[in-house]
Formats: sequence, structure tokens, C-alpha cells
Amino acid sequence: MRYLKSRTPLHGVQLLAASACTVLAACGGGGNGWNPAFVPPPNSSAANPSPSQPVAPQTVELKSCESLAGMTIPADQIGLPTKGALVQTAVSTAAVAPFPDSEGEHLLETPARCVVQGYISSVDAAAPPIKFNINLPLKNWNRRLLQSGGGGLGGQLISAPGNKGSGRFDPNPVDAPYPITLGYVTFGSDGGHASSDYQFTKNDEAMRNWGGDEVKKTRDVAVAVVKSAYGAAPSKIFFSGESAGGREALIAAQRFHADYDGIIATSPVLSWNAIHISDNNLRDKLTTGFLDKSAIKLIADKTRASCDAQDGLVDGVIAKYLSCPNDAASLRCPDGNAGSGCLSDSQIASVNAIRDPFQLPFTLSNGISRFPGFGVTGDEDGTGFQYAFYPVGTVAPSQTLPAGRGNEAGRGGILNFATYWIRHAVVQDETFNPYLFDAKPYAGRLQYLSSLFDATNPDLSGLAAKGGKVIIMHPSADNATPLTVTGEYYRSVVSKLGQATTDQVMRVYVGPGGSHNVGGTTQIDALSILEKWVLNNELPPDAPIAYYKSVTDAKLLRSMPACRYPMYAQYKGSGDINAASSFTCTTRPDPLAP
Repeated sequence: MRYLKSRTPLHGVQLLAASACTVLAACGGGGNGWNPAFVPPPNSSAANPSPSQPVAPQTVELKSCESLAGMTIPADQIGLPTKGALVQTAVSTAAVAPFPDSEGEHLLETPARCVVQGYISSVDAAAPPIKFNINLPLKNWNRRLLQSGGGGLGGQLISAPGNKGSGRFDPNPVDAPYPITLGYVTFGSDGGHASSDYQFTKNDEAMRNWGGDEVKKTRDVAVAVVKSAYGAAPSKIFFSGESAGGREALIAAQRFHADYDGIIATSPVLSWNAIHISDNNLRDKLTTGFLDKSAIKLIADKTRASCDAQDGLVDGVIAKYLSCPNDAASLRCPDGNAGSGCLSDSQIASVNAIRDPFQLPFTLSNGISRFPGFGVTGDEDGTGFQYAFYPVGTVAPSQTLPAGRGNEAGRGGILNFATYWIRHAVVQDETFNPYLFDAKPYAGRLQYLSSLFDATNPDLSGLAAKGGKVIIMHPSADNATPLTVTGEYYRSVVSKLGQATTDQVMRVYVGPGGSHNVGGTTQIDALSILEKWVLNNELPPDAPIAYYKSVTDAKLLRSMPACRYPMYAQYKGSGDINAASSFTCTTRPDPLAP
């Protein structure tokens, strides 16, 4: 879910909670808040190393910009059913000076470009159109396209000026050149609905668009516009997305592999339906066993005491991920009732609802019959996007909800997202109370939604056959969508394709610690790695450097290896603890193996 970030566009999602950024997204700034006093970061130096630069491409100059306005794309040029598309506006825009935001997405200048916006008409007149935004380089198009996935509930033009897809995207370092600067055409959509709307969930075509059809439709329209704008077809098409956008990225790899050459998925919400049913179960538990600030600190302190040293360094990061036991029961108050410096039975039940697997009463697409739980991630009390933001919140959820959208201020982001999904997508009744939701009567509906939304298909043979590549990046302390799901997906791909073919088509990297919105030491130069793999057949490294660079000024705070799953970063016992060279990626059996 990039589940979200703040400001109006918020990673392509509007606020789900009145007091926080929307459900499942990071609170962050964006385009309209430029501060003329803001000083952009200096060029990288040896003291602040920058990722390697991509291979310089042959470039193409834009033939026209404003003349693209009014262009129509016939339905027969779009590979899924539509009533065609229309370019409403095409405007040459000046370069945008750097401006600050909470995730460092616009610390560098955004170059002058042609901004093209329009919509794709649905076959069903009652289904909203898919709105798109395409950013065209004026003089240095590198013959490549980069499509951006949305976040949370969708509903915002993710690549529009000031939004994420127009500047830096996760997980790239905050001072890495932006794709538009490198000559990429960047584009994205609103997912086929407005962020303020929830009535669209009753329309099947709108739900099919959101589930994945908009990925293909938007891609085909962008290709048609690019051919008209430059008089040439693209040579390569990439897709990158985080959270809900990471789900879209893997939908592209699984369903539309013929259309893409490379995929980057960060913290992907693969098992979309299972996680939201499980999140609602967690919400039920928190109504009586809420984890306040002191309880969360107690849990986090216990995690650090139990497991921080396993990676050879006591630094607050559980780098040996998915190996720490859930020992919340050891924190139990003597009589099981609420007390000081301990957890009640109801609070322990809430911790277990976060960490332990949740069994579904039926099977979803691709044999998914459970949500594996978050496990013990570490950094539960971290600022930003950890327990107090995503799985728990700062206010206990209510057992009843008012009619309408159903989100509650101060509640955990993924809790609000779960209630939205059950109320509007599954039951399709805006008065339905999701408390103690019984999924069994809705098995058919959930299985249908799973076929649309879940990105759990392990068969990547089509992408592998055409030489396509997938890079997945997942922070180990992601407390919005867990590494366990990505790890189980990796295992399923190996089981389906075999290790050799999996190695040809996919890499999974784990950032040590971090958070859902790529906080901490989790910024890797994924685009450069993908380019070298796709364009030059250069095998990706097993241990790319993950950077922790300030989102304020790009200052290097720390670097560590982002080890290839299931390896982990082990401290060598000496050397600068803030330098990647002091760690080694250590081989071990898959911690998720039965």
C-alpha cells in the first residue's frame, strides 16, 4: 500500500484518516510547497557516495508538445476493452526548482518537460474514466518509458507535477538522478477513480480497472502518445511502484509480461485480500486490547533485548530478519489484567494478531489460504511509519462505525484500509459494520476480488521467456505490509520455475530495518541495477549498497548492504558501524521454510 503520504496527492492517495495521511501511505510533502529558502543538496562526493550512473542512451527530441492536445487514441489501439482515449491538455512546463517534502522526493531540480493529461473512457458509462498523466522529456528522450504505480486507495495522478512519479521514486536514493532527468518518459494514472469516491466500488468495470486493467490500458495509451510525440516507438518499457503500486508492478509482471521489460516492486502488497481480512481481525483485537505508547515501547524493548545482537551489532536494527521469536507472552501481567510495565491478556492477543499467521476460512487465488503475519520486525516504537502509524495508531478503534466512508482519525492506517475494503469492496454496503467480520458468507465475492487484485501468481515464465526482469525491494521492519508475504512469494516462484529460472528473472533484496515507506537504511539504486540487467545482461549484485540519506539535505547518515533474500547483513566485528563495508551478507536457510 504505499499506503500513503500526506499532502493532497499523497502518493496517489487521499487521506483515509482525518488526522493522518491516508491509510497506507506515508505522510509526505510534494509539489506545491516549494520553499524559496530551501537549499538543494550539494553534488555527491566521496564523503557522500552516490549510486553508479546508468548507461548513456541515444536520445530523441520531442517533435511537438502543445499539438498533442486533442489527440484521440482509438479503442483498437488499447489492448483491453475501452471506448478510446483523449488527450485533453499538453503543456510545455519550465524546470521546477528543488523543494522539500517529508520523503525527499524533490530534492533535485525537475527538468523542463511536456505534461500530457487526458482520460481513457470506460465501456460502461457508469464507470469512471481512467485519468492519465505523461511527462515527456523535451530533448533527451532515451527511448524508454517508466510507468509509476499508485498508492493506497489510488485516486490521484501519481506522475502529475509535484507527485511522486514526477521526481524521485522509491527505493532510489534521494540524490539519484530522476528518471525524467535521465531521459525517461514517465507516466501513470489515477487507478480509474477519484480519491474521494467510494461508490465506484459497486461498479465491476471500475473495480477491474483498479484491480489491474488500468495498468495495461494506461501503458497502451502512453505508447500511442509517445509515438506521436517523438515519431518513434519506445525500445524498453519499465514499471516501478511501491506498496499498492508494488502490487501493480507485479500485476504487470504476472498478467501483462508481454508489455514490459523490467519491473521494480517495493514493499508490494501482494496478497491484497488476505492482508486486509487479517488487518480487520487485528482491528477487532485492538478495540479491547489497545497498545498505547507505553505498551509499544515495552514490546520494542523486548524485541531489541531478545534479538538485536543476533547480527553481531547492538544498534537498534534487527538485521537478521525473520528469526526473532514472538515472546510477547513473557510480558504478561501476573493476573492477565492491565498493569504497569506489563501487557494484559487482551494486549498480548493484539500483538499476536500482528505477528502470527491468520488462517482464512477458504482459499483465494493461487492457493493462498492464510496471511503469514508480520513476524517480529523490530523498530515497533520507531517514529514515522511503524506501530503508532500503521498497524495500531494512537487511538483505539471503535466497535461501530458511522455510515459512509468509515475511516477513523488516529486509528492505524491499515485498520482504516481494512474497514474500507470490507465495507465497500466486499460487502458493498456503506452501513455495514466490519467488527467481528465473518468472511465465510462472502467467500465467492472475496475469491472474485482475489482474481482481480491479488498479485500472488508465481508463474513468471512469460516474463522470463522474453528476457524481462523483476527487482523486489522490501525493508525488513516494514510494519504496513510484511516481508513475510514477499518471502513466501519468492518461495512460490522458486517452486514453480525452479531456482535457475527464478535467478534469471527475479531478485529480492531486503533492506535492514527501515520502514514501509523506505525509511532508514533502505535506499538502493534499483533503476540502475535494472537497466544494467535488462540492457547489458549484467547480473545484479547479491549485496547492493543500501543508503540512509537525509530527506532534508541528502546527507549520508549510514550505509549497509541490502542482502539478497534470504541472506542478512552481519557485522564483521570491527569497522565503522555506519559503513556498508563493515558488514557481510551471510548465507542461511530460508527462515520461512517449513
